[in-house]
Amino acid sequence: MNTKDIVVVGLLSAILMSAQIILSFLPNIEIVSLLILIFAIKLGTRKTVCITLLYSALNVLIWGLNLSTIGYFFVWSGYAVICSKCKRFINKDITAAIFLGLFGLIFGALFAILYLPMGFSFAFSYWINGLMFDLIHCISNFIICIWAFSPLLSGFDKAMKTTYKRSYYI
Repeated sequence: MNTKDIVVVGLLSAILMSAQIILSFLPNIEIVSLLILIFAIKLGTRKTVCITLLYSALNVLIWGLNLSTIGYFFVWSGYAVICSKCKRFINKDITAAIFLGLFGLIFGALFAILYLPMGFSFAFSYWINGLMFDLIHCISNFIICIWAFSPLLSGFDKAMKTTYKRSYYI
């Protein structure tokens, strides 16, 4: 990565952190997953994973070190890899919305994996306890994506053209 790429990674990580903090008063309503999807489509796996790892480190600095912030490292970077690999199929509002809705639905299950060393029943009860929040996450991801996917994708492409002086598709 060159200097411009490093600056873009830092800036986009800060945007993710800002987006999370701005909406933190709403339970499981967020735009971070949509933004990571946009970054993965436009920037590819390597840069998007770097963005998510820096974003996860910022979460640790702000919210402290706990299982949730540790989980961000593998959940968001794994999500970035999956988004990058599936970007050919996620090219319309409805497919992106379904994809994000499903991600919102399994979000709690991914964090429940962290609790498996404490026992399957503990991890399962953690996941079951958060199902209502996962449902809210699913529905809000779907609605936000239907509303904002195309404008964000177009705007991000324009920003990358300005930054890199060319169309920036990986």
